[in-house]
Amino acid sequence: MKNSFKFQDKEYPLIVTRKKTKRIVIRVNPRGTILLSCPLSCPEGTALTFLERSRAWVEKTIRAQEENAERLGVFSCLDYRSTYLYGNQYRLEEGKELGTAYEIREGVILYKGNPAAALEQLRRDNFWYIEKEFLETYKRFSGLIKQKPFLTIRKMKSRWGSCNHRTGRITVNRALVHLDSRLVRFVMYHEFAHLVHPNHGRAFKSLLGKLLPEYKTNEKELKNYVFLLQIE
Repeated sequence: MKNSFKFQDKEYPLIVTRKKTKRIVIRVNPRGTILLSCPLSCPEGTALTFLERSRAWVEKTIRAQEENAERLGVFSCLDYRSTYLYGNQYRLEEGKELGTAYEIREGVILYKGNPAAALEQLRRDNFWYIEKEFLETYKRFSGLIKQKPFLTIRKMKSRWGSCNHRTGRITVNRALVHLDSRLVRFVMYHEFAHLVHPNHGRAFKSLLGKLLPEYKTNEKELKNYVFLLQIE
């Protein structure tokens, strides 16, 4: 099977994986690699035909990714040369004389040793930022939900959050500490709304629109920061 996708005279890496799934799924990661997942029994020709039929979407996604990368400093973040905290971007620089894992200064975060380890400590030290939005959202939904919600913050590879409407457990990505509070609030409202309506049907969207009128704008903006989920 071919291992690249050509667009505007440029070759983009193509990675094909076979999984126990019923359909073919195409994704484009932040570095421009095309990820094609297909069923175990799917013939090579069928997978490539599906990719070609989806060319318009893939090309549109690549363009958006590249524009986003320049505007938000995506590669700088992926290479640990910068990061976000509360929606603000900071340069990352090594501070060899630091007595702690990191130190926040104006426009820069100094780190000692491994930048990935320093970022993980930074996230953990700022879980309060996520917990604050959880509690504020709980107040807004308290008259609408029956069960008491519980919060779990952890690393998630592809999601900002999830909800178990039976147990009341809301799980969110630790990477939320990097985002503006507006987007953290949107994730919380989205998950709390699932405690009322466990699907994405009309009633769910109506409730979300009533409580958070700007949710569609927030949802669209949040997609720009999916690259943060790829950072260890």
